[in-house]
This record gives sequence, C-alpha cells and structure tokens, in this order.
Amino acid sequence: MREPAATPRTPATTPRQKTTVPRPKTGEREARRPAASEGGPWWAGVRSSREDSAAGGGGADADATAPIDRPARTQIPEHPRPEVPKSTTAGAERARRKAAAAGVDTSTPARTGASARRELRRATKERRRYERAEARRFTQRSRRRRLAWTVVGASVAGLVLLVLLVAYSPLLAVRSIVVEGTSRLDAAAVTTALADEQGKPLALVDYGSIERDLAQFPLIASYSVEARPPNTLAVRIVERRPVAQVQTDSGFDLIDAAGVTVQQSATRLDGFPVLDLSGTTIGSPGFTAAAAVLTSLPDTLLSQVSLISGSTPDSVTMTFTGAGQRVVWGDADDSDLKALILERLIATQDPAAQVEYDVSSPQSPVIR
Repeated sequence: MREPAATPRTPATTPRQKTTVPRPKTGEREARRPAASEGGPWWAGVRSSREDSAAGGGGADADATAPIDRPARTQIPEHPRPEVPKSTTAGAERARRKAAAAGVDTSTPARTGASARRELRRATKERRRYERAEARRFTQRSRRRRLAWTVVGASVAGLVLLVLLVAYSPLLAVRSIVVEGTSRLDAAAVTTALADEQGKPLALVDYGSIERDLAQFPLIASYSVEARPPNTLAVRIVERRPVAQVQTDSGFDLIDAAGVTVQQSATRLDGFPVLDLSGTTIGSPGFTAAAAVLTSLPDTLLSQVSLISGSTPDSVTMTFTGAGQRVVWGDADDSDLKALILERLIATQDPAAQVEYDVSSPQSPVIR
C-alpha cells in the first residue's frame, strides 16, 4: 500500500525585528571604530574580522534550513522639518485674497512678508487711481449731459414764456377789424357786429362769439378769421351767389342754389331768371336739379335765361329771352357738355327764330 507523501516542513523563521539605535556622538563614534593595523587603514581590521567570522562560522555541513542571523540595521532618525507657524500661513492666505481682490495676478507664487505687502499696497493704489479716473470721467460726462439738458429746458421754457407774454400782452390787442370779400353785404355792418372783439389780445379772440355775430347775415355763405399781428383781425367773407328769383305774395325773393333768400324785392330784379315752383317747392329734388343747372351755365347762356322750371329731377326746361326759344335740358347730369352743345346749336340758328333745342341726350341733340 502506497504511503502518503510527506508534507514538506517549512522551517520556522524568526520575524525580522527593527532595532532603532540612537546615533552615537562624535567621541563614541571614534572609540567604536576598529583600530587600524600598522601600515594600513582603519577599515582593514573591519574587513578582516568579517572574513574570519565567515570562515569560522560557515561550513559545508551547515544546516541549510537554519535562519540566517542577520546583523541588526541601525536607523538614524531624520532631522525634523521646522513647522510653519499657523499665523504665518493664515497671513499669507489673507494677503493672497487681498491681492486677488485688488486685481493682482494670483497665478504667480504668492509672496509673503514685506514684498507681499508692498505689492498689495501698489495694487491698491493702482485700483484706487483707476476708480478715481473712472468716477471723474463718468462725473464729467454726467455733468455735460445735465448741462445740455438744462440749457435746452431753459431755452424752451424761456421761449414759451416769451410767447405767452407777447400773445397775452396788450401790445397785441385788437385795434382794427378788416372785412374782406363783400359785394352785396355792407362791410361796415359786419364791423359793427364784431365790435365786442375790440381790445382783446389776438390769442384771446372768441371765435364762437364771432360765429354767433355773423349768423345774422344771410348773405354770408362762409367766412374765415385771420389774426394779423400786431393789432389787426381780418374777416374774409364768401357771399352767397344768387341764381334765381321766386315769386311770392309780397314780390320776389332772390335765392341761391340752397334756397336761402339773399334779397327781397317788391318787383322783379333784373339779371336773374325766374324759377317756376309750379308743382314743386324749395328744397325738393326738382328744385335742386334746376338750381344745379343754373349754377353750371356759363354767363353767356345764363344771361339769356328768362324762366326755368323743374317739376321732376329729369324734366328741367328753360325759356330764353328775345324770341322765346325753349330748351329741353333733362336732368342735371353732363351739364357742362350740354351747355357746350347748346352754344353751338344756337350759333347755327337765327336769333329771331322760335325754335326748341333738345339736349337731354347730348350724344344726339335735336333742333325742332
């Protein structure tokens, strides 16, 4: 039967021990040094003792498993580093932070002591100088801006004050009223009606009061008021243009195209045709069409019209003076073209001939 293999035995080893030996002093170091042989250096004796011990202690029959007795190593303690005081480290850190706040480049190794303080003072001075320059530049720019706005505001305020003083000063009060554009209307009567505006500054003229004063004159179609410094108020009047006269119980009324009575007379007025209101009234569509035809006629034809009628808007007719020629006009459309055609038709006929001109269709006029 096969025997189990024997387990090899591991020789017991003695754990290595560290022995710390204090460093000998100089005198002890010289005393422990082996004596030098005569005629040779002092370390020759050390080498010889080591060789003798090796020769005597070692042999061929020595146990290979026996632990080797190594000589103890002597460790010399290192010289301890000087400990940096915490106050110095904290001071350097504060100096670094102040330098960074002052704009100093902290990427370079931090300086400590007097050089760091000098660098910090220099950076602080530079920063203060820069801040003062910026503040001075900003202050100057703000001062110039404020001065410019002050000058502009003062100029505007002065101009407004001057305008107000001049406008409301008695130097610009109304002393004369000029009425322009009147022919039938009495200008003196208009001036008298506007007497309330005398003595007022031109800026305080009451235009509403002027409108109420001029409403009593039916001949006025429109007006405009102009202030002419220093003391004149000009009133430009556009009078109503009478186009025809209508017969009433008391005589004849001269009216314009809107039917407003411009003038009243007991007898017929020369130079204006009579508007026949048979079958119509003032303000009706027929009246409006007849008035529009009279307004569009040139003076050469208007002076020949003796009678006009318009019972409906498209049945306007006229009668001329002299031989009593009759004109069928139709409606008020294309009145300018109809007037031109009528003038040419009249030129082709004998003025004493009693004829009828039909221009209601201007593209195909007819003479009867």
